Amino acid sequence: MLDRPLSPPPVEVIVAVTQALHREARLLDNEDFEGWLAMLGEDIGYLLELKSRRFRADRSKPLPLGPGVIFNEDLGRLRLRIDRLKSGYVWAEDPPNFIRRAVSNVEVLATRAENEVQVHSVLVMHRNRIDGTTRLLTAGRTDLWRSEGSAWLLAAREIVLDHAVLPDSNLNAFF
Repeated sequence: MLDRPLSPPPVEVIVAVTQALHREARLLDNEDFEGWLAMLGEDIGYLLELKSRRFRADRSKPLPLGPGVIFNEDLGRLRLRIDRLKSGYVWAEDPPNFIRRAVSNVEVLATRAENEVQVHSVLVMHRNRIDGTTRLLTAGRTDLWRSEGSAWLLAAREIVLDHAVLPDSNLNAFF
């Protein structure tokens, strides 16, 4: 997805991008989807693939199509997902679930483009449904953030869940 990182960016960039990650989590926790969409680049790529687990001794070639994709979204598809959530027809989200995101292990790295950085982070998402069911989802993320004017916008995100089997009946939430 991203170029090999170069030297670390200036501290001001690291602080600004880390703040953007925390703001993004707060907006999503508060279901401020319009605020979140404003943080996305027009060319956003948002990818969550299924993780494949193989024995270390397995030397066979991986499947040509990979294990599968849960999300492979652009800005238009992300808007559709949000419109669907707002429609009131998503029974699993009415009433809304309690969701809290914690972002940690943030590492900001320079790329060849002056206005872009590669960001690695860990997301822990706590989700509680009306029936009391609680799920804890963890994922690693690799992002590309782009500076446009005074704002940092998310240009690409690859999400890797730390679960061999999805621990929930649906994934309406954003990572």
